[in-house]
Amino acid sequence: MFRMARVYARRLIPYLLVIILFILLSWFFSFQLEEDAAQKRQISYLRNRVAELKSKVREYEQDETPRESKQGAYSFAEAESRRFYDKPQLGANHGIDRCNFASKHLKSSAELQTVELYGNISFKNENGGVWKQGFDIKYTDSSDFTPSRPLEVFVVPHSHNDPGWIKTYEQYFADQTKNILNNIVEKLEVDVKRKFIWAEISYFSMWWKQASQSLRDRMLKLIKNGQVELVTGGWVMEDEANTHVYAMVDQMIEGNNWIMDHLGIKSSTAWSIDPFGQSPTVAYLRKRMGFTDMLIQRTHYEVKKVLSQQKKLEFMWKQNWESEDGKNDIFCHMMPFYSYDIPHTCGPDPKICCQFDFARLPPTKYSCPWKVAPTLITDGTVAKRAEVLVDQYKKKASLFRSNVLLIPLGDDFRYDNPGEFDKQFTNYEKLFLYINSNKGLNVNIRWGVLSDYFKKVHERMENSQFPKLSGDFYTYADRDSHYWSGYYTSRPFYKKLDRVLESRLRSAEVLFSLANFLPSPHNAAIDLWKASDSGLLGKLTAARRNLGLFQHHDGITGTAKDPVVIDYGRKLLQAIQNADEVIAASAEYLLLSSEPPSTSKPSSFNALILDEARKSHDSLPEGFVIPVRSLATGALYPLVFYNSLGFQRQQVVSVLVDSPNVKILCHTGSIIESQITPKWSSIEPTSPIAFQSNVYELWFRINIHPLSLSRYFLLPLHTSDVTGAATRSTLFTLRTEKNVDMNFEAHGFTIQPVDPKEFQLSNYQYILHFGDNGLLTGITDRNTLERSKVMLNFVTYGTSSAKDKSGAYLFLPDGPAKSVPSLSPTVVVEKGPVMSRVTVQLQNVIHTVRLFNSPGIDGHAISISNLVDIRILSNRELAMRVDGTELMRKPDGSLKHTFYTDLNGFQMQARHFYSKLPLQANFYPMPTKMVIDSPKGTSRLTLHSAQSLGTGMTSSGEVDIILDRRLMQDDNRGLFQGVKDNKVTPNDFWLVLEKFADSFNPSTKDASDYTLYPTVLSQHANLALNSPMLTLLPKSVWTGISEKDVAGMVGYKSQSSGYLPCDVNVLSFRTMKLESKQALLILHRQGHSCKPSSFGELSPTNCSLANGHINLKSVFHSKNSLQFTEYSLNGITPLNSEISESSVNLDSCQINTYQVKLN
Repeated sequence: MFRMARVYARRLIPYLLVIILFILLSWFFSFQLEEDAAQKRQISYLRNRVAELKSKVREYEQDETPRESKQGAYSFAEAESRRFYDKPQLGANHGIDRCNFASKHLKSSAELQTVELYGNISFKNENGGVWKQGFDIKYTDSSDFTPSRPLEVFVVPHSHNDPGWIKTYEQYFADQTKNILNNIVEKLEVDVKRKFIWAEISYFSMWWKQASQSLRDRMLKLIKNGQVELVTGGWVMEDEANTHVYAMVDQMIEGNNWIMDHLGIKSSTAWSIDPFGQSPTVAYLRKRMGFTDMLIQRTHYEVKKVLSQQKKLEFMWKQNWESEDGKNDIFCHMMPFYSYDIPHTCGPDPKICCQFDFARLPPTKYSCPWKVAPTLITDGTVAKRAEVLVDQYKKKASLFRSNVLLIPLGDDFRYDNPGEFDKQFTNYEKLFLYINSNKGLNVNIRWGVLSDYFKKVHERMENSQFPKLSGDFYTYADRDSHYWSGYYTSRPFYKKLDRVLESRLRSAEVLFSLANFLPSPHNAAIDLWKASDSGLLGKLTAARRNLGLFQHHDGITGTAKDPVVIDYGRKLLQAIQNADEVIAASAEYLLLSSEPPSTSKPSSFNALILDEARKSHDSLPEGFVIPVRSLATGALYPLVFYNSLGFQRQQVVSVLVDSPNVKILCHTGSIIESQITPKWSSIEPTSPIAFQSNVYELWFRINIHPLSLSRYFLLPLHTSDVTGAATRSTLFTLRTEKNVDMNFEAHGFTIQPVDPKEFQLSNYQYILHFGDNGLLTGITDRNTLERSKVMLNFVTYGTSSAKDKSGAYLFLPDGPAKSVPSLSPTVVVEKGPVMSRVTVQLQNVIHTVRLFNSPGIDGHAISISNLVDIRILSNRELAMRVDGTELMRKPDGSLKHTFYTDLNGFQMQARHFYSKLPLQANFYPMPTKMVIDSPKGTSRLTLHSAQSLGTGMTSSGEVDIILDRRLMQDDNRGLFQGVKDNKVTPNDFWLVLEKFADSFNPSTKDASDYTLYPTVLSQHANLALNSPMLTLLPKSVWTGISEKDVAGMVGYKSQSSGYLPCDVNVLSFRTMKLESKQALLILHRQGHSCKPSSFGELSPTNCSLANGHINLKSVFHSKNSLQFTEYSLNGITPLNSEISESSVNLDSCQINTYQVKLN
């Protein structure tokens, strides 16, 4: 009887909680009934939630055992009611009052904000005379340069070597780069005063590998005595617009650690002269890696002019969220003139400066466009030539505050023959001698490296004497209205391939490192620990370097010649294949280590492969079709899923099967609700949509712990027993078209008509509204029952009819975009218990919208996929238009002409529409997301992107995302070709609509004119989209195992206790040294909003907030003793001793690196 009482008491508790909650809410709302209609909507929403909770309690009371749907599988409603099952409690530091970072960091303390600079500049492009884009510079020789404060000049020879552009990486090295590095050794040994800087470690490492030991020793001596300086030390000089923070950090770690391992030194100054625009993310990463100073070049010519007039070309670059402490500020030097070549670096007059590029002494392959060639410096000419040169130096120095002057002396692939070295060094040394011996000039001049210059600046002035600046430098224009916004999208196929590689490599790194810290498993069938150059670590290293190479500012940008792009593509594919091999082998190792041995499992059970592969670098991935028909009755086919992220994921996944008669089991043997849909055979927008015979998509929900592997099992159904069988989708068509194979019923699918005017898809969070053309017209939030007008459409841009036209770099449209005709397109609608979707075949694009019935992140997002093919077009750019203007409407009816894009997947930057600028100037890079935020902050629409593309706002408030560009001509930036190698290109997005209370605590304000903080849900959606769940299948064909063998086959769980906080992402877990069991754990605590939305305060994941507190040991399920030490971001410099108790605190928006070693 006592037991029965306990049962009834336990059943009554949920009712009591609901009643108490309802009473409290009613009491609270009694004071609010006279508030405005917006508050009433919030009341309605909360009451609806209470009603839903009561309904769920009734369902739970009816049957406390795991419920099954009519198919015998877990239902979606049951999954929702158990969404927080086994959820850790929120940390003591959680709550709105303690979660106000965003509201306090909406604008930095810097006096210079690039948003304000762009707002204030008139952009009149006035002719400045000899410095065409500037002004006439004047100085007073007697007062500006004195014996007590002379002009200190450092002439810094350099050679900019692109790892791929007109030639491939290897071709450049063989033809020019190898010779340049050999010449550096030969010519700098002549005189200890001669110096040179070098940036690209991809080239330097290749040279080092081929060089004799004697040549290596000679180079190392030059480095040790300060004649050669390796600046930045990255694998490449990365692009800063399209790159993701993961790849940016990884290529720097690869280069910096190569330098430390082979040369025993570390770089302290950064050199970024050729990326097409500059990102503050780079400034942050450099500072966190131990750099003190940096140099940039390509910024808008009008910005250079204004900062030159104010003597603010040197500044402390501060992040948007930073306050006064300045711990992440870095000293930055902006070069003032058009280019980094010699005609634009000695002073404001390129005609004069070109005369001091002695490589142009005739006869030569170089010439001066201003028709005045250099002349030899002789005893008879040195005085006059020195006087002319010093005048240029002093004019340039007048733009800075310190009377210390940097004069770069180089260009692309310069010094590739010994004669150029001789011409430059001998002629300049004559000028040096004359200038230094004539004290009346008040100039001291010498050869220098970059750190020499910065050291002298800091001797003259304190950092506090320089202005502070926050923001980015996009979009770059080098002259006139030539805005470099085209390369944000150029070659989007390879931008997508890059993001795939980033995800696979990061997944491989994490899994390999987890395996590395485990003891050898029982009956280990593989050997992870082969020689580092030939084993799995060797494959990881090769993949890292190929990814790093593509981050080059002519790689991921899509601005290389066609054969070079092919070479990049092949390298990316090889890297993906390497990463996949590491993932499969590491997963096998971890499964062997965590699951009990079983004699019933075949020897090939743990031999795994990923479920998709690519035949070539320019092909789409092809999925492996599971041979269900060949499995014996009752035999199970194992599936392994891998979650590489630091939070638990409940998510819908799919696999391909050759039979619709299947069901899915979890490791306990319980049936999982699943759905079968047709697999369309069309892979190109111009081909008919048809059903692919004997291939189906099987969709189902899975639940996986962070950084873990989980097993599920596929069971074929060969008998009449259909308990738990996958539900077939119901298909709808708006119209019968010849482009659609209508023979669905023969494959077991039912077809129903749908209203051609409008139709809907829905899940627990959204109702999606579609027009008769199959495109989205609105979204209803089912929590608030508020419908928002959000429309998707497709448009095209042409190119200018003027002489200058769009090309790989430039976007020069012929006017506003034109709509893509969408009259009577082919539209197919599929609905089911797990996934519903709409497929629309338009001109040049197959557009698919999916909605998942999932309690996880994907259930809170609208999946959008476009398969783009513009190969038949000419001088056209295809864009997807997101019309959220209704959300941006102000109370007075005007539009808020501001949206936000991310910088490198790391931070957000406000983008204001400027009517004073041409259309192309209002386009910006979108590496991972674009956000529209309503004026009152009550609605937020976020488009998450799985590839880097360009995006911009139109004058009428819509936002266009450029999907692909086909351009028939060069844009006169050195490539000498158009962009005509287009591919059938996939791009993927998640659209998230969040609703917030009309009135909210000011401490939860999360957006400003400068930056914005996404919610935790939005951050997790972005991570999930860009790090998709991976599926592994048995490597060899076999008949399967029986249900009795499933027990204990749960997979691998990485964490022994607790999860990472919701706002902490494992950016990487990178094995560095195999033998000593040493890796770098890189954690990013993301800045986020704490404004509660209709979805709730937190993400629908199994995690909590902990105010940045982390116990590192709790992250790992390891029986071994691990040691943690904090390092600089690049893993070079230890910042403290071993961390006691393995407990650390991460500040918001920070990335920290910890060295993990096996004790």
